Amino acid sequence: MKQVRRRSCTGFGLLMAVAVMTGCTAGNGRLCGPQTPRAYCDKKTHDALANPPSQRDSWAAGTADASQLGAAWVACGGMANGNVGIDQQGGNGPETVQRLTRKNDDVQRCMMQKGYRYTGSCSGDIASRFPACQSR
Repeated sequence: MKQVRRRSCTGFGLLMAVAVMTGCTAGNGRLCGPQTPRAYCDKKTHDALANPPSQRDSWAAGTADASQLGAAWVACGGMANGNVGIDQQGGNGPETVQRLTRKNDDVQRCMMQKGYRYTGSCSGDIASRFPACQSR
């Protein structure tokens, strides 16, 4: 009888060790996503997910202040809220994705021509193809 109990305890302990090591736990800052209750996320992580920075915030130029950056962004075709958008005529099909990609690339090229440098991440399949990342 003791042998059966020992095996079940060992099995349970092993199962818990695997769960913890694979990240299958929810604790403060360990598992955090847009749908995760705030109690499971640290404040910084939750705020970054709930209020992501705009694309415009990934650009800088020497002494340019926020208003100059905003004006350059809009002049290059970006939206006043700091992102890039297009009219979605016809939904979210491949043509719409291509148009948005072209618009994003055009805004980035324009910002580089105005002397701004991209300070965002270039990691990942999508970001690594940005004109601003390829010019680094």
